[in-house]
Amino acid sequence: MTVKTKITLFIVGAGLVSSLLFSVVVFYELLEQPFKLLDTVLKEEAYRTASMILKRQSTSEAASLETVDNMVHAYWIEIYEQGTNKILYQSDLAKRVKLPPVKPHSRTIARAVISRGQIKPDRDRSQKSTFRIRSVPIELDGRSLVVKIARTMEKLEDEIWELVFGIAAGLIFSTLALIVISRFMAGKILQPIGRMKDLAQDISEKNLGQRIPHGDGRDEFSDLARTINRMLDRLQCSFVKQRDFLFDTSHELKTPLTTMRLTVDEICTSDGKNLPPFVRDNLLRLNNQVLRMERLVKDLLNLSSLETLTGIDPKPVQVTELLSSLAGEYKFLADAQNIKMDIRLPMRLVTQGDREKLHRAFSNILDNAIKYNFDGGQIELTGDQSAAELTVTIANTGPGVAEAEIPRVYDQFYRVEKSRSIQNGGSGLGLAIVKRIVELHNGKISFESKQETWTRVTVSLPLSRDTVLA
Repeated sequence: MTVKTKITLFIVGAGLVSSLLFSVVVFYELLEQPFKLLDTVLKEEAYRTASMILKRQSTSEAASLETVDNMVHAYWIEIYEQGTNKILYQSDLAKRVKLPPVKPHSRTIARAVISRGQIKPDRDRSQKSTFRIRSVPIELDGRSLVVKIARTMEKLEDEIWELVFGIAAGLIFSTLALIVISRFMAGKILQPIGRMKDLAQDISEKNLGQRIPHGDGRDEFSDLARTINRMLDRLQCSFVKQRDFLFDTSHELKTPLTTMRLTVDEICTSDGKNLPPFVRDNLLRLNNQVLRMERLVKDLLNLSSLETLTGIDPKPVQVTELLSSLAGEYKFLADAQNIKMDIRLPMRLVTQGDREKLHRAFSNILDNAIKYNFDGGQIELTGDQSAAELTVTIANTGPGVAEAEIPRVYDQFYRVEKSRSIQNGGSGLGLAIVKRIVELHNGKISFESKQETWTRVTVSLPLSRDTVLA
């Protein structure tokens, strides 16, 4: 789960909990108001009905009982005298529906079976209805009355459900809006981290001098950028020291090794016939080891100088001519191992680059193709070109490389089989040098292999503008 998603979920969760708490408070506040209003209406209706009943009893001009029933047909009403419990009036609904007793000054909610036609004549369906019941003591004309009055809560229930659905819909829409807003805000907050990540990915040993801009801010992201830059300063310093040490050491070893080789050669040449056989054999082995060390030092110097380069001075290079010349040089080594060379090159392959460095790169590949091959094996050297690039492929039979080892073949000093590499004089720097030269030419290199069968190295280089297709 990404940090952006975690921030989004945290904001949405916190917002949803806050919205739920706020909605509960609002719901109970809004729910209380309709009950207060209904209780007020019931109290007013109780006073009005009690007044009408007392007026009917005191004067012959008062409205008839039937008139009162018509006026209060939607209410459940019982009026009785306090103390004697003598019922003075019962509405038509009160005669048909039984409701539980309620103490004076009290109110409650009860459910009872009622025919809907008793309230709305056009509806005749019977079902349980909820009543709001209130008992109201009244003092009128010196008489103490208790009015028990109730009314169905059908409309109130509908309003409550509408309120519940409204709050639920509001929560859903507010949550969706919160997800969108929090996602956008999380992206904005993490934008500096994204830029730092992109810049850090571009930093390698070739551009360790690049730094992450941090601005003048004092926030956490600016502090993080400064910390990373200080870490890069230390890495660059260590890298430069290591590279300089390697270069200086290789350079210092070059002269003594050359002196040792020349001295051994001179001894073997001048006094070789007079030396005992075992001494001469030891000197020859020493000479071979000195030669190997010289090649290693030379490779180290070449790789160190290549790593310090940031670019080359491109000039037209006749790649076909270069590869044909190299094939001729290595043909003698191939013939010594009975290796057949199959060369298929176009008449003219031209690229912009450094001829000396390209010569070194293809020479290393061909050298490996001969060293790590079977007696009586085969080497194929082919070239091709498209509108954008030329491709050179060098394939050879041989022991090959395991698939798990292929990603490491460009590592410095990495050798798949140590004993075989030492026997052949390998230093583990050949393909590292090739890869660096190809990178300086803005090209690509790929390595394919199948154990105990074959190996193929493909180099792709951009074409020069004046290339003529063969």
